[in-house]
Amino acid sequence: MGEAGDCIRGSKGTQLPEMVQDPPIPPIEIRPLRDDEADEACALAAAVFDECVAPLYGDEGRRGFLTFAQPAALLRRRTDGYVTWVAAEGPRLVGMLHVRDSSHLSMLFVERARQGAGIARQLFETALARFVLVGPLTVNSSPNAVGFYARVGFRATGPEQIKNGIRFVPMRRDFPDATPAARPAGA
Repeated sequence: MGEAGDCIRGSKGTQLPEMVQDPPIPPIEIRPLRDDEADEACALAAAVFDECVAPLYGDEGRRGFLTFAQPAALLRRRTDGYVTWVAAEGPRLVGMLHVRDSSHLSMLFVERARQGAGIARQLFETALARFVLVGPLTVNSSPNAVGFYARVGFRATGPEQIKNGIRFVPMRRDFPDATPAARPAGA
């Protein structure tokens, strides 16, 4: 057995190895992007793009995306009807959703290590519940995200396409009544 400090006593006096627990993971907070987070949000988008999406693109598409995902451009687009939501885990961003005109999803990225944990769905559903998104909704999905969008109610409206080097599948999600007042929260 190890030193006394390495073990704790069991209920019958037996020595048990000390359980070392990882610090708890902070809950995910979904909220609008703050100006001082634009660099971090764009770095997150670029890192996930480089790892998951860029291998599907040629040079033109990679350059086009990285130009679009610049912090100054992201902040400038606010005056053009864009809104950005982030998923924060403690002090760091683990996801982001960039929306144009309350109806077109233009960037949805989740840190690679956190993909599959429901963060993209949380971003999307929070934006719906807060009426940031107004149907019908559209997205030009990267080929590897089509499954996610289908699971949250989108359907392909055309075949995979390439425009300006960007590969995508056009998708749409309709609502029975697309007005925010008539749609229940989270619908």
